[in-house]
Amino acid sequence: MKRILLGSAAMMTTMAFAYPALAQVELSISGSTDFQAGWVDEDGSGTDAERDYDFRQEGVIQFNADGVADNGLEYGAEIEFDDVASDEGVEVDEQWLYVSGGFGEIRLGDKDGADANFAVTAPLAGSGGFDGDYGEFMLGNAGSYLLDTNDALDDSDATRIQYYTPKLGGFQGGISYAAADASGKDGADDRTADGSDIGNLIELGANYGVALGGFDIVAGAGYVFGEGTNDLDGEGDHNGYQAGVNVGFGGFTVGAAYVLMDDLTSTLDEEQTIQVGATYELAAWTVGATAAFDTREWDAGGEADTDIYTLNADYKLAPGLTLYSDLSFVDAEATPGADNANEATVFLVGTSVAF
Repeated sequence: MKRILLGSAAMMTTMAFAYPALAQVELSISGSTDFQAGWVDEDGSGTDAERDYDFRQEGVIQFNADGVADNGLEYGAEIEFDDVASDEGVEVDEQWLYVSGGFGEIRLGDKDGADANFAVTAPLAGSGGFDGDYGEFMLGNAGSYLLDTNDALDDSDATRIQYYTPKLGGFQGGISYAAADASGKDGADDRTADGSDIGNLIELGANYGVALGGFDIVAGAGYVFGEGTNDLDGEGDHNGYQAGVNVGFGGFTVGAAYVLMDDLTSTLDEEQTIQVGATYELAAWTVGATAAFDTREWDAGGEADTDIYTLNADYKLAPGLTLYSDLSFVDAEATPGADNANEATVFLVGTSVAF
């Protein structure tokens, strides 16, 4: 990790807090780049291709500026660039600032909400288990699933105001507010129903971790509410719920989670996902298996199920250098008037360098 020291006057001159300035703010640069090779066998309509294998690459670069005032107040900012290995252009994925102390932490800017930051999902390995990169190699319908309630929003990194409590006996919680689910990305356009599907977005999240008799237990829960802005299309208010738990013992971790969102769009009435997973860590190895079972229900009737099963492994070859592999099975039912049914098997191997 490369570290650069910059004068705080250049970094935080607009801070609206009357605290003594620190002599310097520390800037750290981190990121990763991945190379992947994938082989695909899928049976859905429109999946004919010249070959059943391909390569892909992805990358992330993140800048963090952190400082501490003379009285102990911590402050800083983060800017993350995504898709840096893509020929479609680099995009700013997250951009936010924070102040923290004994009162907790305040976050301002484009960042996942409290429900996502405190979510406990099924344990994942490889490129991410059921949340991995198998879909990047598929031509046909890859189905759907919800990692957490934030995952269902139009823009999970909407511009937010957030508050996180201090950690108290293993417990921490938070609340976040966004004017719209795409707030801050496109300026004034987000004030209209055409620019955003959800307004006055409120998210709550909390988790609790404890060690009991050799077991490490982490549980989390979240709730999201937003006002539907396209009422003329029949879109109502949005409610989402999530809960998950992981239990670790020795090198084993097992866990499960449940996510439910309603009135996601003007036509989709409800979506729910059940996640289960297990991993085992031994020295530099991590192996795991996951499954996700998703059901979407439409206002006009009908539903579509997606079942995803994965076997995953990764090996830390050296500091920052990881080799990983996934074997994923996807069974996605047809969606009304949209995607055709598809069954796919994807084998993926990848190499990641993090710095």
